Amino acid sequence: MRIGTHALNLAYESEAQSPGIVSYVLNHEPRADDPPQQRGAMFDYVLAADGLYLHAKREELEVCFQVAPAGVWGLAECFETFAFGLPKVPTNLVEEILYISTSYAQDSKERLFWLEHSPLNPCDGGWLIRHPLQRSSAASCRPIEGQDEAYQRAIIEIHSHHSMPARFSGTDDRDETGFRFYGVIGQLPVKSEIRLRVGCYGYFWEIPASWALELPAGLRDCNGVEEE
Repeated sequence: MRIGTHALNLAYESEAQSPGIVSYVLNHEPRADDPPQQRGAMFDYVLAADGLYLHAKREELEVCFQVAPAGVWGLAECFETFAFGLPKVPTNLVEEILYISTSYAQDSKERLFWLEHSPLNPCDGGWLIRHPLQRSSAASCRPIEGQDEAYQRAIIEIHSHHSMPARFSGTDDRDETGFRFYGVIGQLPVKSEIRLRVGCYGYFWEIPASWALELPAGLRDCNGVEEE
């Protein structure tokens, strides 16, 4: 879960008037949903009437979420944005991850998975599971060095917590510094659950796992929306 890489905004162009890697934006104009156009190569801080937001975009994913609430006079409100330009990870791949995680849970070991997408892959909506070489124990799972190229292709990173709850630890927060989805599976095998978040250079936004994954029956979404 270490191997930190940063996927930059490919739409960013180095121009004389460019604000740089990170940009700072005042949200003056009211908008129905969308945040202001991104200016920074990595992300923008957007100061709005209701607080400070982070706005980041890569080829297949765009997010805007609040990182600090505040009341600021003279600015317009900002809104959370989630736009995922790829098909959801199909149920059979999530079931494969769950099956392998459950197998390792019998020995109280964690397990790490990387999911990448390629339009050249005719199966599973273009998704592919990578099983990185790793060292796993009851308290951690870490990839062995030398797999940077494979990790750079990962759009979703998931690790399991065997019988422990699906919660992100302080170690996870320190290690997960890229711009991608991060997930954790826990309570195996009886009360299997999954928690998903978007990580953006050290900031995190927990979202329903169903926004990016097709969940099989029996796997509870920790951030799922309760139906009335």
